[in-house]
Amino acid sequence: MESTPKPMRAVLPLGKGRVVAKDSRQFKIAIGGSTTITVQPAHMSMYDIRDGDLLTLYTEVLLAPPQG
Repeated sequence: MESTPKPMRAVLPLGKGRVVAKDSRQFKIAIGGSTTITVQPAHMSMYDIRDGDLLTLYTEVLLAPPQG
């Protein structure tokens, strides 16, 4: 029984943002001007994130199947 190959994904960088606030439940990333993104991971204590860290924001998309 052969397994079905997993679809391939491409990683698309969207930009970088600096951590501007952090507490025991969440952290905020500044993405321009006064705009921030608040991230609330399930277990904040698992991550070594500090105020001032520069983080890369990205997304993943499926690659189109080959033509031909």
